[in-house]
Order: sequence, then C-alpha cells, then structure tokens
Amino acid sequence: MENAQNTDNIKAKWTVMAYMAGDNNLDGAALRDIEEMSQTGSTKDVNVLVQLDRLEDKQTRRFRITKGGGYDRDCLETFGETNTGDPKILEDFLKWSIERYPAERYFLILWNHGGGWWEEAKSRAVVPQSSATRSRRSGPGISFFRHKPEAPGHSNHRSICYDDPAGGDALDNRELKDVLARTCTLIGRKIDILGMDACLMNMVEVAWQLRDSVDCIVGSEIEEPFDGWPYTEILAYLTAKPNRDAAAIAKETVRRYIRSYKDKDETVTQSALDMSRISEVMGKLDALSDVLIASLDSASGLIEKAWDRSPKFYDQNYIDLACFARNLRKKTHPDIKARAEDLLAAIKTGKDKPILCKGKLGKEVNGTCGLSIYFPEDRINPAYKSLDFAKDCKWNAFLEAYLS
Repeated sequence: MENAQNTDNIKAKWTVMAYMAGDNNLDGAALRDIEEMSQTGSTKDVNVLVQLDRLEDKQTRRFRITKGGGYDRDCLETFGETNTGDPKILEDFLKWSIERYPAERYFLILWNHGGGWWEEAKSRAVVPQSSATRSRRSGPGISFFRHKPEAPGHSNHRSICYDDPAGGDALDNRELKDVLARTCTLIGRKIDILGMDACLMNMVEVAWQLRDSVDCIVGSEIEEPFDGWPYTEILAYLTAKPNRDAAAIAKETVRRYIRSYKDKDETVTQSALDMSRISEVMGKLDALSDVLIASLDSASGLIEKAWDRSPKFYDQNYIDLACFARNLRKKTHPDIKARAEDLLAAIKTGKDKPILCKGKLGKEVNGTCGLSIYFPEDRINPAYKSLDFAKDCKWNAFLEAYLS
C-alpha cells in the first residue's frame, strides 16, 4: 500500500533516490543506512526513496522512507532478483521515482563499493601488480583498503554498484553516462546532485564522463569507511532547508560526512564538485600534459619524484591531483612549474570554483584536494583509452609516453 503523498504528481522540493546495491557483502550495512534514513524520513517537501537489492533473500524492494518507519514499514514494492550492474535496473528505478514522486530538484545516490573509473572488461583489464612484482618506481605511496569487496572469486577491480550473484557485474562508465543522459531527457534538465556513497569515485575521469548529466557530484577520492554516509544528519539538513540549491546541499553533505568521523580515528575525504566548471580543470590539465610530454627527456626524474611524494590510492593507481601538481613545481623546469601553478589555481576550493567544498581527516591525506586522477605505477589498463577523458585530454598520451 502506498505510504505517502505525491501519487497525484504534486511536486516536492526534492526527491532523493538512493540506489542501494546490497547484493554483496554490504547487505547488513544497507539495512543500517535505511534505519538512519528513517530517523528523519520524508516530508511534504522531500521524498526519500530507496531501491534495495539484497543478498540475504534475493529480493529487490522499493521504499519511500518515513520518519519512524524504515525497512519493515516503508516497503512499497517487492520483486525478484535484479542485477544492480544492469543499467536498465537503475533506469527503471529512476523513471519510477521521477514519475511517481516529481520534484523541483533531484538527488541521486549510488550506494555500494566503488572503484573510480576502473573497468574490468574481460579482454581489456590489467590487474595491478602486487608490491612484490613491481619493477618500476617504488616510493612511500599511501594506499587505503577499506570498504572493499571481499566476496570470494570476484576481483576487487570494478566500477560501481556491483552484484555478486550476477558474476560481479557493475555499472561501467559508458553505462552510467547513458543512463543519466536518458534521465536528464526525462526530467528536461540535469540531475541536481549525484552522490556516490562508495569508494574512490571523485576523480577527474568520472567527473568528465558525467559532466553533461549532473550539476554537482559529491563523493570521496579514497576508500570510504564501512559506515559510509551519515544519512540521519544529511537528511535532517535537507528536510530543514528544502529551498537550498544544489550547491548548498552538496557542500553541507561534505561537511556532515566529515563531521561524522571526527574523533573516530578514520582517514576520510569528501568533496563537492561543480560540473559546470570541470572544463576549467580539463583545460589546465591538458596544458600540463602537453608540457610534460615535451619535457620528458629532462623532467622524467622530477615526474617520478612528484609521483612518489603524492598520496596514492587503489593499489597506487590513483593520485591526488593537487599534491602531484605541487610536487612538480621546481625552478629547474619553469614551463612545468607555470602549468602546474595554473592547474592548482583551477582546483582551488570555493564559490564559483570546480571544487565547491572539500574536507578530510587523517595525516595521510594532508594536502589533498578531493579530486584524484589515474597515474598507474607501470602499466596502463587498456580500458582507459575508451573513456571520454582519455579521448579529450592529452593526459593519456602523457601516461603512454612516460610509462613506455
């Protein structure tokens, strides 16, 4: 039975759509997060919707979460096993949400494990080498491995919203881009906020892939702790301030996420990105790539040291963009220094900047900007060249030249 209004297409201020891929080792975490959501619940101005695919009973359920309700009280529909890595399943949920609970603004949350841009196409993926077999560039890299998949028989290297019984299928970059583009057509404009309660998703590559479908992205550039987002606090702000715009909600999501881990001995990052300005980062990064390629003969040592000294994530495949740029600034290479300074100026945090807000806890992430980029230690995943980013920016050409 329907548990709320909006069945007559009365527009709310916001509709939150949480796509929870729990058909894996996060099944129990999904129930805890739904309980957190029910501490605030939906209001006349804010719909809190969930689609959850569970590992426990092989069922998929849809909810409109109410205050004091939750998993046992708020289920609207139950149907059989679904594959959260199938883009049609996500698209059906978004269409259902938008048609039954229309709103002035939409906040989509992808909830699961994440792997940044990484794809594991059967014939294309290159699994990173272990530290024992690396042949090139050893350094004091920082790696975090929390909130990662532990299902036996499945690789940890996948994009987002993976499904164990479906063989570890996940939404790859092309699928996610296509689904969100069709969703924008349905609502007649961009999705206001894309939140990724998953690891490693705030990357230049991911942002560029989704730039035409989303106004703001909120996520982490490193592995998230198992508890993920503090939904009670985030929804409390949204329901109290439903007239705030996407940028304000995105920034407050960052702040409340960071605050929730204070004094818990966790290393965390979270940032909010303005997609209307991501092209500014792209332009400066393209220029830096150009000069790095031109200077390889004389600057390879500088590049190696900059990589070594930058925080690294995901088995040393991703690095923080700002830290890398800062480490490139040497007087002996004035052209590189100038382009690195330009990039740093483009990724400063603040109003009317590509990075609207950032937060972090832990000495391992000192100096990070909340935005990472792919820079593997020795070999390039062949799937990388299929990304929009790799086609539109010379960074891929730089990696190929440098790692060869």
